[in-house]
Amino acid sequence: MSIKVSQIPVNQDLASTMPRPPKPAISQRSWTIVVAPLAVIAIIAGFWEIAASFVNPVLIPSPQRVASDFGALFKAGTAQAALAISIRELYIGLFIGLAAGILLGMLIGRYSMAEGILGPFINSANATPLNVLIPLLILWVGISSKARILFVILITFFPVLLNTAGGLRNVSKGYVEVGKTMGLSERQLVRKVILPASVPYILAGVRIGVALAVIGMIVGEMEVSNVGLGYLLNFYGEGFQTGRLLALVFLASLIGVFNVTMVRLIQRRFFRWTIVGR
Repeated sequence: MSIKVSQIPVNQDLASTMPRPPKPAISQRSWTIVVAPLAVIAIIAGFWEIAASFVNPVLIPSPQRVASDFGALFKAGTAQAALAISIRELYIGLFIGLAAGILLGMLIGRYSMAEGILGPFINSANATPLNVLIPLLILWVGISSKARILFVILITFFPVLLNTAGGLRNVSKGYVEVGKTMGLSERQLVRKVILPASVPYILAGVRIGVALAVIGMIVGEMEVSNVGLGYLLNFYGEGFQTGRLLALVFLASLIGVFNVTMVRLIQRRFFRWTIVGR
């Protein structure tokens, strides 16, 4: 009695013979990135519309009113003029604050002597509410864009500095020792070992810094300006023009979202290995 054994042809791909699961209509990633936020926005807008119908419009204007005022601000050119000034001051202060925070953070994080000398002053300055420095900034540079840029620099500088210094201090000593045994110089050690290991901490500080920079821009213009988005927020708030006030709040929040999104895109493009669960 002979038993016949069926064979699969050698040139036949076994995987091709297996049934493939159907592709989901909407992937979980698409739901998380697109659908879920839109659903939340729609729910908030619905509750907002309902609340606006029961409350004085001076307190809570309807979404349609805010959208109408938003368009009117751009049609009149008011928003563009204020936005141009605010964006200029924001990004000048932001880039200076980021650069200074990263460089000084590297110095403090790498060299204990620098931390011992500068640490107490940095901790004291970081614990000081920045608003109390506004009169001093006015005294130093006057009521000008310089004062507002300095305020953005200060509010951006500290979180970036502290995260960068913390990142360098948390680099595994084993990595450093391996680099030294390979004969790396101090510069090579920082560039090839310490900085790459610190990138997640630095990027976390940058994300905080770019978000706080928008707050610094608005607060600085509210206190030391007769131009820009912050000034208009004060102007419309004092005039009880709540629709235009909320339209500008929405515009300022868009700037913050744009900044944080750009940092995330840069991280995903150039530092993808730092993303957890990528």
